Amino acid sequence: MPCADIFDQLEQVLPLVSKPVQYVGGELNSVVKDWDSVAVHWALMYPDAYEVGAPNQGVQILYEVINERPDALCERCYAVWPDLEKIMRERAIPAFTVDAHRPVAEFDLLGVSFSTELGYTNMLTALDLAGLPLHSAERERGPLVIAGGHSAFNPEPIADFIDAAVLGDGEEAVLAITDIVRDFKSDGSPGGRVELLLRLAQSGVAYVPRFYDVDYLPDGRIRRVAPNRPGVPWRVAKHTVMDLDQWPYPKAPLVPLAETVHERASVEIFRGCSR
Repeated sequence: MPCADIFDQLEQVLPLVSKPVQYVGGELNSVVKDWDSVAVHWALMYPDAYEVGAPNQGVQILYEVINERPDALCERCYAVWPDLEKIMRERAIPAFTVDAHRPVAEFDLLGVSFSTELGYTNMLTALDLAGLPLHSAERERGPLVIAGGHSAFNPEPIADFIDAAVLGDGEEAVLAITDIVRDFKSDGSPGGRVELLLRLAQSGVAYVPRFYDVDYLPDGRIRRVAPNRPGVPWRVAKHTVMDLDQWPYPKAPLVPLAETVHERASVEIFRGCSR
């Protein structure tokens, strides 16, 4: 089924907000694919303003890695400023991607890249604007919400709101997740959302909170994390790209139309902290 864009609604309100250029898309090297030509649809969110998120290296890498696949597409979204958020609520404009202005709720997956914990509440605002329940247990439709990035290493603070968390580097993980979702849809989506999450959990590619019981010590520290379903691994390993030369991304960096906080091209010479 085609997915209609909401740009006609958005265009009417852009003159009413500050920095409307951050919502129009069309940057050099951005990608827009035909919705029905692919099996898996990713919305990739950096939960902060466009000017902060657009130059983020991690998002640009995953955006390009996914869009290189002929069976998948990836579009970006960012947190909107309060002036647009107010208008979106008043006029029932849903959360959207900047590439093709498609509703976030129509995608198969919403990947959220957390650089800091400050993005947690922006994710909740985006879910609310998309018309999706905040708690994962209440979401029977809409995209699977996958957390990643630095601040997903301890996903427990947001475990009630996300469907899964990828620990570590994302390049290989997003491809594995795409394979699982593609095969699940090809099989006819048996068992619905819970079955898809179970496949993700059993593969070990991501931590799926609903399939683990977490016990706490009196002082709030975690005492034990134990799976509550057969076939779910006891320990979810982090993903580590060992050879960056095998992942020479982004090959075609996005060039924002609006001013961003990092007005420069980035070259990744190593990853991680030497200490």
